[in-house]
Amino acid sequence: MLNGTIIRRVEKDENFLMLLFKFGEKKYGRTYTGSQYRNYPDWKDLKVGDLVGGLQWKDEKLGIIDADSPVHLV
Repeated sequence: MLNGTIIRRVEKDENFLMLLFKFGEKKYGRTYTGSQYRNYPDWKDLKVGDLVGGLQWKDEKLGIIDADSPVHLV
């Protein structure tokens, strides 16, 4: 599991939320969710600057974090 810092949050409305994470110097990942998904409560209150743990890759090559990761603040 990974720890990453949120460096960007894009929320168009409650149906779309994208979070961009930074891991170390040159590695990034992102995840997408929205209020229609059961994992939305895990992500909705996180903000830029938060250090988040429990992140897992869905597709490391594409830089996508699994939105069903067991996320928590570190």
